[in-house]
Amino acid sequence: MANTVKEVIKVEELSKFGFKVGQEYVNFSKQISEADKAKVVPGVSFEAELYVADSGKRYLNKVLNLVSQSTTPINIQYNISKTVKATPKAETKVEAKNEVMTKAEWADKDLRISRQGCIQAAVRAVATFSTPEDLFSDAERLANQMLEFVNGK
Repeated sequence: MANTVKEVIKVEELSKFGFKVGQEYVNFSKQISEADKAKVVPGVSFEAELYVADSGKRYLNKVLNLVSQSTTPINIQYNISKTVKATPKAETKVEAKNEVMTKAEWADKDLRISRQGCIQAAVRAVATFSTPEDLFSDAERLANQMLEFVNGK
């Protein structure tokens, strides 16, 4: 039979829907306030009102009193000797080229971009259906068909 109980519990870790106490996970009930959820942190003990369902699953309704908080200091040590220092940018001057691309060069560039897009799309498309051994050949076959379609051949 479902009932509510008062109990002192200590939070060991948080989970997606609640927290862990001992070997058991306790979920938040629908009645718990956001302020009470914020009090539930690892290492904290508090008196809680718990709803115990017929199945035995426990849900936190309310945080009544904080009993103690973890006083374990968190020691964060930095090893500065291993810190990577920023290196200054190279001070080389890049001269702009005054070259103009020809129509043929633009066409080649467009073809390379289309090919790269088709290969990427083909690998993603066949990755879930192909075996690792067949992935490359399946993707290549699909990419070639896609490239023919894109180029109107």
